[in-house]
Amino acid sequence: MTRLQTQRSKDILSILLLITLAFLFWGAALRPEEGRILYGFDLERLFHPFGDFMYQAFRDGDLPLWNPFVFLGFPQYAEPQLSTFYPLTWPMQWLPLTVVLPLQYALHFALAAVGGYVLIRQLGGKTGGALLTGITLAFMLTMTVRIYVGHMPHIMTLAWMPWILASADWCVKKRRWTATIIAALPLALAFLVGYVPFLLYVITGLSLYMFWLAFLAWRSAGRAAGLKVLGQWVLIGVFAVALAAVQLLPSAEFTLLSNRAGDRYNFANSFPIQFNHLLTVLMPDIFGAPVGETSWWLTLPDAVYWEWAIYVGILPLVFYVLTWSYGRKAWRFWVVVGLIGIVAGLGDAAALHRLLYDYVPGANGFRFVGRAVYFFSFAAAVLTGLMFDHWFDVSAETHETRAATLRKFLRIFIPIMLVLIMLSVLWQGAQTDAAQIGIVSGITGQLVRLLLLLSASLALLIWGYGRPKWVLVALAAALLLVDLWGVGNKFITDQRDETELAWQTADVGLPENRADYRVWTRALPENDGYYHGFYAVYGYDGFSAEASEVFNDLAARDARIARLLSARYLIYGPDWSDPPTAPGWEKIGEPAGGVFWERSDAGPRTFIVHDVIGVADSEEALAAMAHPELDFTQTAVVEVVPVANCDVESADAGTSTATILSYEPQQVVIRADAAATGWLVLNDLFYPGWEATVNGTPAIIQPTDYALRGVCVPGGTSEVVFTFQPQILVTGAAVSMIAVVIWIAVVVVWVVQRRRRHRAAAD
Repeated sequence: MTRLQTQRSKDILSILLLITLAFLFWGAALRPEEGRILYGFDLERLFHPFGDFMYQAFRDGDLPLWNPFVFLGFPQYAEPQLSTFYPLTWPMQWLPLTVVLPLQYALHFALAAVGGYVLIRQLGGKTGGALLTGITLAFMLTMTVRIYVGHMPHIMTLAWMPWILASADWCVKKRRWTATIIAALPLALAFLVGYVPFLLYVITGLSLYMFWLAFLAWRSAGRAAGLKVLGQWVLIGVFAVALAAVQLLPSAEFTLLSNRAGDRYNFANSFPIQFNHLLTVLMPDIFGAPVGETSWWLTLPDAVYWEWAIYVGILPLVFYVLTWSYGRKAWRFWVVVGLIGIVAGLGDAAALHRLLYDYVPGANGFRFVGRAVYFFSFAAAVLTGLMFDHWFDVSAETHETRAATLRKFLRIFIPIMLVLIMLSVLWQGAQTDAAQIGIVSGITGQLVRLLLLLSASLALLIWGYGRPKWVLVALAAALLLVDLWGVGNKFITDQRDETELAWQTADVGLPENRADYRVWTRALPENDGYYHGFYAVYGYDGFSAEASEVFNDLAARDARIARLLSARYLIYGPDWSDPPTAPGWEKIGEPAGGVFWERSDAGPRTFIVHDVIGVADSEEALAAMAHPELDFTQTAVVEVVPVANCDVESADAGTSTATILSYEPQQVVIRADAAATGWLVLNDLFYPGWEATVNGTPAIIQPTDYALRGVCVPGGTSEVVFTFQPQILVTGAAVSMIAVVIWIAVVVVWVVQRRRRHRAAAD
């Protein structure tokens, strides 16, 4: 067997090992018991109901474009983090969702691990170091802690980061434009996952690395070489955008209409890391953890454990620190990247974040600034792979010099830690309050943990020289797994798959004609009404249409808006007792799990009026609607479209009615019986892409009563059909399809040319 074949065998075995570890980490979660689901706050309240809606649409042969069950209607396909067009979700549509979600997690943990391995091998690292980087990237706290809060698209996006950088490095070394187009695929897949805040970090990481490669090329081969690398960076970005246009174009449109359009610095600077929390780089649970034996909290303002996840393991931290003095100079780039992540994560406590907010496009639209510490975790993982082999691939004399320094550190570190542990134990014994005893006990445990792991890591580096490399790799891998799995495994928890009792009661007690009214919820899993066919005024998603937010606020204090939106029932969770300030709510019961209120005056879902107030835009509409004497059952406030013309006539003594004949996610059919020419209002959210016909003739939908749908109907009986056919999706799909065809053609050309080069070399 040749040396190349031997290395390929090692690579294949290492990749299989990493995939196996990723799935072993999830264990029984991949085989959920009947009636139990993987826990995660967002997983339960957001991705489970939206995922069920998506997969059901796929099974029915449709695309999950419009979700009518929440937010007065919701463009689900345009919400990027719901990953409608992400190809790795499609093959799982036939599996139970309770299996799909943990399987998606495990798959992307494996993807991150293998990506880390490929990146180190691409950077010239050896098998052992690449294996350690893969383990670190998959199981570092930045990844595992997000299981507990159900941040599935966060993990899925981060899993592509090592692949993106490995592809970029590969195409630069190949120096071919065809390679650059091929290298755009991982970035495009990250776009299709769609978690935009982490995409910002992914793009930033790619940009920093490409600028670094351009600098190296300029220094070694001149300005033209550096400019070529920058050109490749642009081409990767442009072609990735083209491949993912089917998601990016609808998401861009949605963003302009969303609740994120006007955020300011206080929003972008939310949850910055505090200086004292930097201690968690050594002891992850020193201030507590949300689950497990250390489920206690020290007073820490705005502490969000999962947003400040900086712990990457002790061995990677050691290599990060040692790189500057003992690594290759080129590797200092990763040290600097890690420091940038920490400084940016401090938010307004350091100047960097404000500069990024002011001068980097897109940086002002995302909160949770502490997430920037991901750059530190990623850099430490990369340096683990690069430094592991480098540490032992030196002369005995050089290694002895390095080891002497580490031994001196150990002689100082161990006594100090023993003293701190002893003081902590004495402090614990002096406590009488159970809560305080728990806090001190947690601190003691973290100190002991640090002593053992740091001592073991340094012992490996000091006394490992001269040992067989496979033994060193096995010991280092075992040390990493004990460290990182010990921190992260506690976040894999489950709970019974039970809808809140309030929803169960609502399903039994409220009328079955669900399309005739809406419910409104507080302190419940708002999206879970979908499972029982309820249509909600509001929902749960941090990324929603601005109009939905406005209507939710107005309905809470204006009874006319509640009537307009057909808000007939109000369901409060057990922690709420009082209804909104809007009058007209009557308490009808307090079953287990909730409090029920009803409005006897809730209006119908669709109706016809014969009086119209024309306005120029949404601001004028809100101003007109604020008039206290305006009756929305008689008068519609319509945002006038210049090309539309509707001469609404008085109904005199006649009666006009509208009836919903069919109500499907992407089509609503209404029969209008108008005494004269009138204006039909459907109290679903107005959104680009909805089209209407009246008796088969196209009609213009105009924003009505701020952001509902309205069309002109003639006197007599008419059939009005609303159909969701977003043109921007068609455009995005066309661009993506063309890009996919080009990408496949480039891959074919690359393979053919590669075979020719190999044949020529053989001859």
